Amino acid sequence: MDTALFDWIREAAVFVWSVWFVKVLVYHTLLNLGVGIAASIYTNEFNVGKLGEFLYRKLLPFVIVLVFAEALAPTAGVAWLGEAVWALIELKLVGDLADSLKKLGVPIPDGWISKIKS
Repeated sequence: MDTALFDWIREAAVFVWSVWFVKVLVYHTLLNLGVGIAASIYTNEFNVGKLGEFLYRKLLPFVIVLVFAEALAPTAGVAWLGEAVWALIELKLVGDLADSLKKLGVPIPDGWISKIKS
């Protein structure tokens, strides 16, 4: 096998992980995953097959969009683009986390969730 390909993949992964937004996004998604698993077990909706789908459909698109926004921001002359995309993704994750906490019985006002999700 060509080691240049593996070196490129490793360098790309190191670059992606070097963006602090990505670290926060990954950790926040893992928190959401843990609380979501607890909520689904609590409500008897747990399905182990959906864990991979969650990471594939939730985490991967967020990381891709964030990395592209961060990479394109200097080129497009909009330095704030990465931060704006990150903030929108974080708001979405906070809304998802609030939904999961509500399923666990944590009292969260409905108006608060609807404001974040809209």
